[in-house]
Amino acid sequence: MNPVLFLDFDGVLHAEPSLPKEAFSQLPLVEAILREYPSVEIVISSTWRLDWMGSADAVAVTHLRRHFSPDIAPRVVGVTPFFGRLQENGLDALPYTRELECCAWLKSNRPAHAPWLALDDRDEWFLPGCPNLMKVDGGDGFMPSDEDLFRQHLTRMTTGRPNIGKIE
Repeated sequence: MNPVLFLDFDGVLHAEPSLPKEAFSQLPLVEAILREYPSVEIVISSTWRLDWMGSADAVAVTHLRRHFSPDIAPRVVGVTPFFGRLQENGLDALPYTRELECCAWLKSNRPAHAPWLALDDRDEWFLPGCPNLMKVDGGDGFMPSDEDLFRQHLTRMTTGRPNIGKIE
């Protein structure tokens, strides 16, 4: 049971907003740390996955892997489902949608209680105090100052040790 990282793009792998030439500017920092944790698999939770909505998930995965280095790309194993279409059908907005999408992917693809972390810039899309969320500043994206906390989260996931107090 490999740990899962749910990865957002805008506001994490580059600042939001950003110019096209700045896209994925922070990805090398994230990839460098992921290389230290080879068992961690990646599931794309970014809205970029919606470019292939209606296609098989494997099509989206194939296209999204192109943004990653050759050694990291095979670790991209899926995309989360999109619950926003419920809103398009006239239902009220679902609270904490991104967390619900992550949990739905886990339920379909992993055993109960599988370790996971979401790297995202929008905490309002997760339950308040969600222990599985690492929020970064979307105006900057993932920065060197985020590296230690990211490692702490990944170490917790890969060693199976529960959190003792707050991770800092």
